[in-house]
Amino acid sequence: MLIGVEWTSSSFGAELIDDGGAVLAQAHHPVGTNSVTDRGFAARFAELLPADWLGQAEAVYFSGMVTARNGWHETGFVPAPAGFDDLAGAATIVPNGTIPHIFLPGISATGALPDVMRGEELKAFAAGDGMASAVVILPGAHTKYVTIKDGHIIGLATYMGGEIANLLRKDSLVSRLIPPEAIVDDAGFERGLRTAWLSDIPGGPLRRIFSMRSLVLFERMPPSEVSGYITGLLLGAEIAEARAEWPLQEAPVLVVGTSPEALRYHRALELRGIAARSVTAATAPSFARLHAKLARRLF
Repeated sequence: MLIGVEWTSSSFGAELIDDGGAVLAQAHHPVGTNSVTDRGFAARFAELLPADWLGQAEAVYFSGMVTARNGWHETGFVPAPAGFDDLAGAATIVPNGTIPHIFLPGISATGALPDVMRGEELKAFAAGDGMASAVVILPGAHTKYVTIKDGHIIGLATYMGGEIANLLRKDSLVSRLIPPEAIVDDAGFERGLRTAWLSDIPGGPLRRIFSMRSLVLFERMPPSEVSGYITGLLLGAEIAEARAEWPLQEAPVLVVGTSPEALRYHRALELRGIAARSVTAATAPSFARLHAKLARRLF
């Protein structure tokens, strides 16, 4: 039995997992590594983890920003292509009384635009398990596109459209147009997608962002659609970029989760003519596979 911890910059999640990868218990808290300002990770971990778990597990595995430079214990990055053997080989084992703490590395992609991820690789592996190849999309403020082939991550890229959309809605020229009660509505979202993909308009997303103001000014779009328009415009631009870089029509496309963001990815991909499947991607099976590979080093 083991404990798998995904401690990101904004949240803490832990699972008590059996050797087969089944989740026996869970604990979640809105306490990210950014909130641990005194580097008191050990004390905060003891507060967040159920007291009886440590007596049942053989090891604790940590992934996410807790293993970054400002986290509890920094680990490096395994360069892609990378599989479970590579992650296990680069894991850092820290003795901690009777139960070892294992801090997992992230995965990096080198090149003109280097890219990295910490924690998302466990979900990507789970999503593409058993598939010869796939492109896994993990929606979020910093959406990850991950290419899986024969059990290895061979490429990854991060798109910051979600964060940029949030910033535009919060404090910008166009944010002043958004009514307080406005939501990301379907009409505005699909209008934004169509505008992002119009081939007879020059320029790209930077040229189109100002249209949020001018369309309202000339009464061609109601203010209630601006929030959705922002999301659609940036997601549409992202998918156009990703389609040029990734084999979105050559390998199965898997969108992780059923969140509103994930559903919008499905709709955008559908309108772009790209078939996609929704998948759940629990990290527990990945933690269990790593535990099996590290057993000889641990015991």
